Amino acid sequence: MAYDTLEMSCRIVGSRGEATAPNFVLPQLDDRIVVRTADGERTERLGTRSSYTYQLEEFAARVRGGAPLPLDADDAVATMTLIDASYRAAGFDPRPRTAAGR
Repeated sequence: MAYDTLEMSCRIVGSRGEATAPNFVLPQLDDRIVVRTADGERTERLGTRSSYTYQLEEFAARVRGGAPLPLDADDAVATMTLIDASYRAAGFDPRPRTAAGR
């Protein structure tokens, strides 16, 4: 993220094709999803609202309207399990655990 230009693409490859988001972190600058399959290539546009706008709307819905959280502690544990597995796959030890109450 310390470069003059910010480009963070995401490419997902599956058994029937692939999808690429050229700059998924900044959809307001590039909202394309390029889908490639054996049938050819198509480009989908998802809208140029910033991801921050979606986050802010969700936060406001909870603070102002008391909307329930869509996630719970089980989701958090599942996410950390995936993060630990990612660290291991990259050849690193998972981040150290802290003592309760710290």
